[in-house]
Amino acid sequence: MSKKYIIMVSVLLILVLVGGGYYYWKSKTQKSATDVAGDVSVGVLPAMDSGAINPLESAQSANPYDKANPFSSIKINPFE
Repeated sequence: MSKKYIIMVSVLLILVLVGGGYYYWKSKTQKSATDVAGDVSVGVLPAMDSGAINPLESAQSANPYDKANPFSSIKINPFE
């Protein structure tokens, strides 16, 4: 057998083994859809009570232009 033929067979065998290992690894690590759905729905959100309190109801306004806008009293557009 020639050396070139042995090298080609060796490279082909290595590629087949790497491809088979990759396929086996992907099929082993992939979760099914029911497993993923079960993992996602557990403990994501707290229970919603009827007496839930909104902490932002008593928060101050975050808009600084409500108090600092010098043009709030102008009723007409001066550029028309």
